[in-house]
Amino acid sequence: MAKIVSTLEAHLDLTRPVEEITQVISAVIASQPHKRKEILEGLDIAVGNALAEIQAQEEKDQKPNDDSSGKVS
Repeated sequence: MAKIVSTLEAHLDLTRPVEEITQVISAVIASQPHKRKEILEGLDIAVGNALAEIQAQEEKDQKPNDDSSGKVS
């Protein structure tokens, strides 16, 4: 029985991550133009989640270690 698989193999130059990832995304979209919106929406969610995690970590790192909530014990 034949097994037909559509794959994309990519080797990325990690010294140029934005350009390389952009090229991969473009290649995927070009191979699936009817799913362009779905692909981009999925990427938008994934990127948004990653940025939210980074922001939360940055905010956590900037908080002082003491309890400065203003509460009086």
